Amino acid sequence: MKRSATDDIHSSTQKRPLNHTHSPAQTSPPPYYSNASPASITSSSPQYTPQHRRSPKETRKYVGCSRISDYEMEDKLGEGTFGEVHKARRKPTGELVALKRILMHNEKDGVPITAIREIKILKQLHHKNIVPLTDIAVQKGNRSKKERTSIYMVFPYMDHDLAGLLENPSVKLSVPQIKTYLKQLLEGTSYLHHNKILHRDMKAANLLISNEGILQIADFGLARGLEEDGKEYTNCVVTRWYRPPELFLGERRYTTAIDMWGVGCVFGEMLKSRPILQGSTDLDQLQKIFWLCGSPTQETMPDWDNLPQANTVTFGPYQRRVKDEFSSFGSQAAGLLDQLLVLDKNKRLTADAALDHDYFWTNPLPAEPTDLPKYEASHEYDRRKQKQEHHNGNGPHKPGRDSSLPAIGAPPHQALPSSNYAGRHGYGSNQAGRKYDNNDRYKSYDRDRSYHDKLDRRDGHDRDKDRDRDRDRDRDRDRGRDRDRDRDRSNRNDHSSSSKDHRPPHPLPARPSTTVPPAPTKRY
Repeated sequence: MKRSATDDIHSSTQKRPLNHTHSPAQTSPPPYYSNASPASITSSSPQYTPQHRRSPKETRKYVGCSRISDYEMEDKLGEGTFGEVHKARRKPTGELVALKRILMHNEKDGVPITAIREIKILKQLHHKNIVPLTDIAVQKGNRSKKERTSIYMVFPYMDHDLAGLLENPSVKLSVPQIKTYLKQLLEGTSYLHHNKILHRDMKAANLLISNEGILQIADFGLARGLEEDGKEYTNCVVTRWYRPPELFLGERRYTTAIDMWGVGCVFGEMLKSRPILQGSTDLDQLQKIFWLCGSPTQETMPDWDNLPQANTVTFGPYQRRVKDEFSSFGSQAAGLLDQLLVLDKNKRLTADAALDHDYFWTNPLPAEPTDLPKYEASHEYDRRKQKQEHHNGNGPHKPGRDSSLPAIGAPPHQALPSSNYAGRHGYGSNQAGRKYDNNDRYKSYDRDRSYHDKLDRRDGHDRDKDRDRDRDRDRDRDRGRDRDRDRDRSNRNDHSSSSKDHRPPHPLPARPSTTVPPAPTKRY
């Protein structure tokens, strides 16, 4: 049976029968890696055809994958912790696609486990509201130039992501449009949860929308299969503005309810045209959640005080006000959101229950996807880039929604800063981030640590250590390289000048001595 290169990646998802009973006409030729020599196989044999001869190494193609030369790279669409996305065009057909490059920090370690996990899950899923993986493209690096091999995942090109669409000043979503997008989001989420898949990064930027009105859930880099035996997972998942309260408090045995909290945040974002919970730090985010959803009690969030980080946070006595904050959008919309943003994960609305809510069965009804208006391409990366250029004085600023505005009027309070001092997905302002952020490509948020010092990922489970191994090594290498460079530069400056003439550029004042100096002695 012919074996492709992608079979190695998907071997755990594609089970082959142990016994094959093929007729001679159906028997597949030996693969290129077969030990059988061409001399031992006659041309009349049904198992051999000339096109299956082993090709020279320099011209051999990756079996089962495309070459990156088959695509013409165009604009950059986005970037994240585990890769970057480019718009491209397939040369033979002219079809527009999106190429997601997999970052391989150390080629000797092979493809990162996060990429293998994403490919495996995407190959299992087939739904109109889940982005399909159509191909794998490979770009072999030039060893003489120390170039690394690059692997790209190929997806259909989508005109917008929801975050970029809401940033577009010319876009104002109507109620039927919001209902259509939310319904498709819930249908895709329901499909994931029925197949026991946790997305773990539900947010507006990961929802792709075409000009045909189709919404698809994307970016499965953090997705995991759901175990039934109460398995523990890492709680350093989900972008801060869409993260549920139980994860901030250290919960590791979570369920599909964490995705439903993100769905609720996306729904509120579509209603208000801006994110509704914009915390600047993890503690600030938790305070904003409690301000909107009420302070946790044994009735609203059972056993919350038994979570690992419950005793490290303080908050005021807040009353629940979700319906009051969203009453202007109608009682049905406010009621649905009120059932999604629930502190108790066991009472949080499921995707199936949300689809049956009266919100979708009252006028105005959800619009047909083909009836929705078409817009110019809008992606969050482009909008953020325009704002950054305007901030640096390098380009015009196109006004959109101002995410710096207070989302729901949460009162100011004192809160400890997070470990990376970053803003919305960890990007923050031009100077946001840790000291070495210029050389640290992992800026989405600090996955090593939570908002509290005790939550150190290095003390976590071996699964978490394996997942972060490549990133930690590469980050530490970059930081060490900078320190070595600064030290070498300092040493060169010391050797270039004599000890007599060498003076520090800014001499520090001498430290005052606490002891009485000895009396000077006479020299005879």
